Amino acid sequence: MGATFWKFNADLCDIEMVGVTQTAPSGAEGYVDCDCTYENNTLCHVTKIALKSYNLPGILPPAIAKLQYLRDIDFAYNLLTGTIPTEWASTQLNFVSLLVNRLSGELPRVLGNITTLTYLNLEVNQFSGSIPSELGKLMNLKTLILSSNQLTGNFPTSFSKLINLVDFRINDNDLRGPIPDFIQNWKQLMHLEMHASGLEGPIPSNISLLTMLTALRISDIKGPTQGFPVLRSLTSIVTLDVSFNNLVGNIPDDIARDLKVV
Repeated sequence: MGATFWKFNADLCDIEMVGVTQTAPSGAEGYVDCDCTYENNTLCHVTKIALKSYNLPGILPPAIAKLQYLRDIDFAYNLLTGTIPTEWASTQLNFVSLLVNRLSGELPRVLGNITTLTYLNLEVNQFSGSIPSELGKLMNLKTLILSSNQLTGNFPTSFSKLINLVDFRINDNDLRGPIPDFIQNWKQLMHLEMHASGLEGPIPSNISLLTMLTALRISDIKGPTQGFPVLRSLTSIVTLDVSFNNLVGNIPDDIARDLKVV
């Protein structure tokens, strides 16, 4: 991934040096976790790789797929380009964070094959095109963050199957069409962000069925004037942003008194 300096101690399962300079940038974080319980504690397998904030300028390595015991990848805050290798589709990853890089192109459809994923964060990249419907196969996802890309098209109806979502964010894109009614299926959802996503109103009334919500941000949506959405059943909500939505009326007292951020 463009690391000029790299030293890994296989005996200790420890990164001793990584980066484009001999001295790592301030705030950089790099480590490898291994599971050494195989073959009577004589064999180790890499289970996690984290290389965060190293300003790495390369591409994501297809060879990651050869690490069959790898479960977590965190390459956030680098300068990585290209796209997500199709080879990764054969992995059994649980956690992938590629937050704040320069990845581009369409989101690979084969991401939908990594059905073990519980966390996927692609925020602040340059992905474009439609969101592939294949992502709807990731039914183990608890966190899906696609904010701050250049995604277009309609919201995939296949996302109705993502019933284990706890955190979903799709801010700052260029989608079209209405906010889908099927979000009522996401009964575990606690954090929902859709501001400046390109989606159209009105805010669906069935959002009140998401009774576990603690944070709701749906702002800058297109559409006709509507009354303030009925949220009285959202008794756990503490953060609410529904600004710039052509809403009329006041925030109901039973909601306003519990809010910490509006």
